[in-house]
Amino acid sequence: MLRLSTEKFKTMANFENITIIGVGLIGGSIGLALKKRPSAHKVIGVFHRRVTLKKALKHKAVDIGVMDITSAVRDADLVVLASPVHLIPELAAKVAKSAKPGTIVTDVGSTKEWIVSKIEKLFEASAGVHFVGSHPMAGSEHAGVESASEDLFEGSPCIVTKTRRTNSVAFKKVVKFWKSLGLNVKIMTPREHDRTVSLISHLPHAVAFALTGAVTGKEMECAAEGFRDTTRVASSDPELWADIFLTNRKAILTAGASFNKQFARLLRAIAKGDRCATVKILKNSKSKRDKYLHAK
Repeated sequence: MLRLSTEKFKTMANFENITIIGVGLIGGSIGLALKKRPSAHKVIGVFHRRVTLKKALKHKAVDIGVMDITSAVRDADLVVLASPVHLIPELAAKVAKSAKPGTIVTDVGSTKEWIVSKIEKLFEASAGVHFVGSHPMAGSEHAGVESASEDLFEGSPCIVTKTRRTNSVAFKKVVKFWKSLGLNVKIMTPREHDRTVSLISHLPHAVAFALTGAVTGKEMECAAEGFRDTTRVASSDPELWADIFLTNRKAILTAGASFNKQFARLLRAIAKGDRCATVKILKNSKSKRDKYLHAK
């Protein structure tokens, strides 16, 4: 166990001991945001590789770094699962075996119905350990704790999910936690979450990856700001996004069908040389985006 400091820690927002499992861009940013707050927490980070552990300590994203989940969650009041999506249920099962009664577990996964359904079944037999699904809608095409920022979450949405099995006290505490980091909390069911993010997050990433793949190396030499801006998220971690796409298949396929229909309308108008129809389609899209930008 490596310690960054020996100072005494104080309670804030009912969570004195917070454990983050997976201290990359999101997990590291949570740690930095917590340390930025006036009251200190004891933030423990759980790592798979020692090199990442050392980086997180260097960037002051955690106070303590360990490579063993059992010791990291034993005294935790809150456990945040910030690993790749496909690992979250497996890690939750390990947490449930070692966490004390009253511990609250949340996650940052981009898919919710798949994650929440699996973990709620796991936690049925856990004495007093509660899970609340979360998804802070903030990020970057860059990965790793070295890209983490204490201000990453400021003003961003965070979707917190609620089901008939969600413990009401744990739910309220998780909502308060995310709000304390500067996020604007939205409450949805896991299914509502997956449908929403399939359109505003998952589909844009899929389109960016596909568009980039359609361009040859020779044509790429002429690409400028428009191509760079449109395909920025295609620089995201392929392993991470493969997990997201495959665990939210139904919603993404529905979103993709909606996109194909809209794209086909535009192509038909272009094929017909119909300037009026083309402008109308473009104006509608511009109006939606401008309204979104002005609302921020």
